[in-house]
Parts: sequence; C-alpha cells; structure tokens
Amino acid sequence: MKNLTKVILKSFFELRPKILSTILFIPFLYLMGWVLAQPLFYLNFDKENLSLIGTFFTLFLFIFLLPYWFQGKWNIKNTWEKLGINRNNIWINILHFSQGILFSLIFIIIILIPILKTNYVTWSGELTPSILSQTFFYILGLGLAEELVFRAWLFEELKLVYGIKISIIFQAFVYSFIHYISDTSFLNIIGLRLGWFFLGILLSLIRVKDKGSLWRCIGIHGGLVGIWYFLNEVFIKISLKTPSYLVGPFNENLSNPLGSLCGIILIIILCIYYGNKSRIIIFKSFK
Repeated sequence: MKNLTKVILKSFFELRPKILSTILFIPFLYLMGWVLAQPLFYLNFDKENLSLIGTFFTLFLFIFLLPYWFQGKWNIKNTWEKLGINRNNIWINILHFSQGILFSLIFIIIILIPILKTNYVTWSGELTPSILSQTFFYILGLGLAEELVFRAWLFEELKLVYGIKISIIFQAFVYSFIHYISDTSFLNIIGLRLGWFFLGILLSLIRVKDKGSLWRCIGIHGGLVGIWYFLNEVFIKISLKTPSYLVGPFNENLSNPLGSLCGIILIIILCIYYGNKSRIIIFKSFK
C-alpha cells in the first residue's frame, strides 16, 4: 500500500509547472472518494448518502496522504506541525479552539443585534438530538476539514511557491469560489463571495498571528457555522422576507450572515486589525 501510494504521488510531483500538482490533487481525491463509494450503491444506499460517504472517503484519503505529500514533494517530515496541528501542545490547542468558538459567538451576536430589533425575527424552535448532532458536526467536522484544506495545506503549498502574501490572497480566492450558491441574485452572489473571500484572509492572518497554529481558526470556522445553525434551529426564526443586506442570502431556509452588509464590514475591520497584529499588510505591498 505504501509503495503504491508513493508511486501515485510521485507521478503528481513530476508534473510541471509544480503548482499543477496542487491544482489537481483535490479533484483527484474527490474522484477516488467517488470510486470507493460506488460499491455501496448495490447495498441500496440512496444518492445523497452515497455522495456524503464519498466526501468522507475523500477527506480520509486527504488526511492519510498529507505526510507522504509533504515529504515527497517538499522534503518536509514534520507535516502536522507544519500544518498547525501540533499534537504535543494539547492544552494550548484546546485553549485556542475554545477562544475561536468564543470569537465566533461574539461575531454572531454583533450580527444579530440589528436584526433582533426588526419584525423579521420570531422566537421559536426546539432542541432535538438531530439538531445537536448536526451542530457538533459543523463545529468539529466541518471546521477541521475546511481549515485543514484551505488554511493549512493550500496555504502552505502556495507559501512555499509564491510567498506568504500571495498565498493568503489566493487561498481566500479559491475558498470563496469553491462553495456552491443556490441564490441567483447577482448582488447576493457577490455579497457571499466577498464574505467568504475576506473570511479566508482573516483566518489566514489569525493563523499567522498564532505562529502557525490552526486550532483557533478551526474554532472560529466551526463556531460560525455551528452556532448560527443552532441558534436558527433552536431559538430564533428569521423570516425569508428579511433583506439580504441584514442577514445575507438564504439557502434552504437558512441565511448566511457572512454575505450580509454588516458581516462583510465586520470581517474587513477584523482583517485590518489582525493584519496589523500579524504585521502583514496585504493590500499595501507585496514585497
């Protein structure tokens, strides 16, 4: 298995220009995840579950192959430390993760303040085991997976080739366009893309400030998605008629506040603050 893995990865490493292997890596893993999930079709798995299982296979392959990738392509042996997943500082990791959750909670409260003063919000909902499990999945699973891909692997890949400033911009650009948007309104699409773009920059700046640790970013990312979902399912109900500049565009009856005017402005302010803190002024120069 190890020899086969090395042969496959070596074929990627020999691609030129070198960044081409980075571009093709994730699509290749998605293809492999899809192939591995197909036999389950004959066990009467429906297409939605099959797609989810394929995604889990893809994530598993990604995590499994990362050490081989960095060692074979860049001659880097301390992969997990390089990616900010330092297993030797467990209590510091827990502290950073908890601070990230608190950060996301405060961010959401600020977003909610102007919304709660309108007639678009009603207090309703109930707590169920399904909502609770979905919340934990968003906070732990989604936060870890997306940060590992974008703010860890892709960020480090691009940094090794182009330097830190370009890597911050480019990974944020990729992150903002990788997400599907069901809304067809031009302004809503632009709003969400901008929100995701500046969030990608913000999380990278926070990771730089934390000297490479990824755990605060995981907490922030997972907290933003999980806490917003939990509040909307258990405590409040936001009307679908609410203007998108207040709550962001809706997707399956759940709005995304990152695409709201308040959300975008708040993220930009935080980008400026953490840019100064991490001493990386991105839009001033690329020296």
